[in-house]
Amino acid sequence: MDRNSVIGLVLIALIMIVWMRFMAPENKPLQDASPEVATTLFEEGKASDGNAAGQARETGVNSSYGEFSVASEGREELFTIDNELFTAVLSSHGATLKSMVLKKHLDSERQPFDLVKNSDSGSLSLFFLTSDGKQVDTRDLYFTPSVESKEISLSGNRTFSITYGLQTAPGRKIAITWNFTGNSYAVGYDVEMDGLQNAIAGNEYQIQWDGGLAHSEKNDHDELQSSWAAAYMGGGMMKLDASDPAKTYREEQSGLAGWVAVRTKYFVASLIPASATSGVYLTGKTNAEKTFEDYTAALKFELPATEKVHRESLSLFVGPIDYNVLHDLDVHLEKIMDFGWDWLTRPFAEYIILPIFNLLNKFIGNYGLIIIIFALLIKLVTYPLTMASTKSMKKMSALQPVMKELQEKYKDNPAKLQSELGRIYKEAGVNPLGGCLPVLLQMPLLFAMFYVFRSSIQLRQEGFLWAKDLSLPDSILDLGFSIPLYGDHIALFPILMGGAVYLQQKITPTAQTNDQMKAMLYIFPVMMLLFFNNLPAGLGLYYLMFNIFSIAQTYYINKTTSSDDLPNISVSGPAPSKAPKRKKGTKKR
Repeated sequence: MDRNSVIGLVLIALIMIVWMRFMAPENKPLQDASPEVATTLFEEGKASDGNAAGQARETGVNSSYGEFSVASEGREELFTIDNELFTAVLSSHGATLKSMVLKKHLDSERQPFDLVKNSDSGSLSLFFLTSDGKQVDTRDLYFTPSVESKEISLSGNRTFSITYGLQTAPGRKIAITWNFTGNSYAVGYDVEMDGLQNAIAGNEYQIQWDGGLAHSEKNDHDELQSSWAAAYMGGGMMKLDASDPAKTYREEQSGLAGWVAVRTKYFVASLIPASATSGVYLTGKTNAEKTFEDYTAALKFELPATEKVHRESLSLFVGPIDYNVLHDLDVHLEKIMDFGWDWLTRPFAEYIILPIFNLLNKFIGNYGLIIIIFALLIKLVTYPLTMASTKSMKKMSALQPVMKELQEKYKDNPAKLQSELGRIYKEAGVNPLGGCLPVLLQMPLLFAMFYVFRSSIQLRQEGFLWAKDLSLPDSILDLGFSIPLYGDHIALFPILMGGAVYLQQKITPTAQTNDQMKAMLYIFPVMMLLFFNNLPAGLGLYYLMFNIFSIAQTYYINKTTSSDDLPNISVSGPAPSKAPKRKKGTKKR
């Protein structure tokens, strides 16, 4: 590996470090809402402001529910739905979802876990202000279920519906219907309001997911980095990340929404409307003591004053952030997956890496083997570039005596020196920067793979050799203390990768033999070791295998390149071409 290649790789490493540590999107508070401000907004909202519902929720000043107080007391009844993918629990206290346990995904202890963080009150509800200024969250009200049974099991395409009803007065009621299918994460959520067209302030209400999602991973800080709320509007995603514990973040937008969602590292809860919305409402704050970011994501709907019976339908998705599953919903919910820059790394992730992984996964069940095959495919695709680069570097190495002679001859005439070097490069057919090209072309792919391996649930808890989880570092020893830049554990793949990088540099022709290049022979593998020690094992495995394939390729090129392939150029100009060999059997005249 010559100086240009090393410089290119060092720049990549530096860019990645800076990119992740300093260039991450700023977690800017979109609107900072202090309690005093929120209270003021709520008081103003009691008049007629349609946005008052979202603003007033934060005050918590109301203790009664107006005409809905008749439903504030009752007995809670739970109903369990068990399908092929999850076990869900509904409650008549709020007609809400109190528990969602996925069957194919376990927590870091490999145990079933509940995604619903608000297990006491539930997470889904209707929220609105009454015309007399009372704020109502339907989780505070008791509904009557339409069935007397306590549980049901579903499979395949079998469906089941349960309706929760609430009546405040003759001709004034709310009905919420849940619709389940045996083989789907998506759950239907239908709302019917009868006779309430003049009972809700601002003729607007919200359907909200409140309380975020429970963490599934052992590293809470890693979960926080991937936790946020989002809304899809106008073909783009609006993201709210409550990263600063000292602030409360809030965002409201009017218009049509494709969905709103809250997510953790590997799971998402999303509300997907079936009809036009009037806007979205997102809020979030960090609970530093519990190392948790609490988010609310809501869809806003209009309730026209002339509409006696109002109906609204949406789909609730609570499940894994699996690209294929989210893409099949056909609402662009896969956009919530973080693949880095949309204009550069995301296309690599969506149209190259994931399709190849999905194709290979149809034949190979082990993702460690899939990563190795993927590394081989990338090496084969880049083979022409790296072969040309290696040969160019060998030619550059062969030109070193001539270049040193030129540098000595024209040391007092830099312009002439550059002119002569250009002539030498042209006659030899080499490009001094050619060694960087294959590395630079792989840079966006490497960045995209970093994001895919870091966020893809397919690698989660998938083991390979000594690595128990390819989405986490392959730690073989916990140090019990942290070393700056290295971490608190020793991962084996980065160590092997550092050795492979050293060996590859050792056998790669170089055009430089100064002390700096000799130092880089050791510095660069150490940098890669430090950088990869805390990255997913899948990424370390990929880069280890890619370097091993590169070593084999370089060894082959070195063995098959003869002295006749190298340039024979002198300071005064190209050497005379050799006389052609006389064919056997011909006689000298």
